[in-house]
Amino acid sequence: MILFRIALRNLLRRSRKNLAIGALIAVSVAVFFTGNAILESSVSGIQRTFSEQFTADLSVSAKAEQSFSLFGSDTPVIGDYEVQPLLINASETGARLARVPGVEATAYVLSSPLLVESGGARGGGLGLGVIGDEYFALFSQLRFVSGSAPKPGSSGWVVITEERAKDIEKAQGRAPAPGDRILLSVFRNQSFAIREASLAGVIRYEPSAEALAQVILVDARIIRSLNGFAQTDAQSAAPPGSAAPAAPAAPAASQDIDSLFSETASPPTAPTVAKGEAGAGTEVPPAPVSVDELRRTFREARTAGEATAKAASTLNHEGSWHFILIKAAAASDRKRVAAAIRSELSLAGLPALVRDWRGTAGSVAAYVYVMRFVFDIGIAMVALIVLMLTMNSIVVSVFERTAEIGTMRALGAKRSFVRKLFVIETISLSLAAGIVGVVLGLGAVGLIRIAPLHFGNDILILLFGGSTLRPLVTAGNFALSLASVLGLGTIAWVIPVRLALRIQPIRAIMKG
Repeated sequence: MILFRIALRNLLRRSRKNLAIGALIAVSVAVFFTGNAILESSVSGIQRTFSEQFTADLSVSAKAEQSFSLFGSDTPVIGDYEVQPLLINASETGARLARVPGVEATAYVLSSPLLVESGGARGGGLGLGVIGDEYFALFSQLRFVSGSAPKPGSSGWVVITEERAKDIEKAQGRAPAPGDRILLSVFRNQSFAIREASLAGVIRYEPSAEALAQVILVDARIIRSLNGFAQTDAQSAAPPGSAAPAAPAAPAASQDIDSLFSETASPPTAPTVAKGEAGAGTEVPPAPVSVDELRRTFREARTAGEATAKAASTLNHEGSWHFILIKAAAASDRKRVAAAIRSELSLAGLPALVRDWRGTAGSVAAYVYVMRFVFDIGIAMVALIVLMLTMNSIVVSVFERTAEIGTMRALGAKRSFVRKLFVIETISLSLAAGIVGVVLGLGAVGLIRIAPLHFGNDILILLFGGSTLRPLVTAGNFALSLASVLGLGTIAWVIPVRLALRIQPIRAIMKG
């Protein structure tokens, strides 16, 4: 207790110099607190931008040697476009996901580059093939500025962004309206595939940025058709390059067409050759096809055609998919849900890659995080400069008290006593100044929120989740700021006190 009384007396006795040191510490903590609040806003903004509009909380995709994200390949590709791998048994994988506790909703997605043309306006973009009602239920925050989400069961639709709609309006002289025809095409294997879609609506992504304006939401059947993907699991299960089921053989050219309607029930056979006495071959006509056989063939062909048409028109979880996006019931359970999904798929023997929202966004989010890292370095540089100035002030203050230290040592004070005294003084001063700094930081954050900063740079918009800077204060920010100032106080006394304790007491007194 006596140490605290002596430390308090020393602080009050040197109030002017301690006030200057405390002010420097308070300013550094205020800068650190405000910077952390801005960074918290950045982290929250990036996550909100992607998880609430594109990636959800988690995703399941096929494993591949090259890294692919929802937005395509994560590495620059020279030459032909590399095809993103499809999920194996996507419908079974989705059924397994539904059993995992904490999975609230899912949406199946195909990803493909598209060329969009309408009203004379043409431009590239990223096509996301989805099941309309499922996708827009998962991302209910998406805002339609015209039109609406496609009705359940509808097909052949497309949803474009507001920025693309403005380009079309500029080219054709009027704003695109629901029902307008949009041409979608894909260049692959040295050839073009073109399909027509009907505009369902126009959406606005928040924040509005060039990177997000290129996204096109499309009926997944169109993406499948453009890329030649399978419509059903039975088709997708066939290995690439395998032969399709053989069609019924056409009648031989030499067969008499009238014989097709003969009452003979014998099935068609290949032409036979009869040998004469001289060994010369004489062709024997095959047996004719019966009416019943012909009717059965036509009936089977019609049934197969109807089944194929139904498979193509009914969009469900079977067939080809690149991603299954997952929304967790609680944001705090994302890691636990991801671990449970990995365990479930591993036990089922289903090879798949489970990633969080950042991994699903890939290089698009990584680029923003690079900018954030640069911003972090800037804040750290400011904090380091302030720390060095603070330590220098404390060093000067301690050396000014060399005679005092020598006197205490001469009166019998041990080294440990002197150390403890300076620790208490320095930490008390740092903690008091830190609290003042946190209050100043709160004031700075409040002023920024009352009069927010606005910017139009796309990177900054993505970085902060909007065109307005609104710092975010969290309990972690308070704890980190106070922990930092305590660390500052702990580090600051070590070097000067060690140097002062090396001086012999008698020399320290004589120096004073």
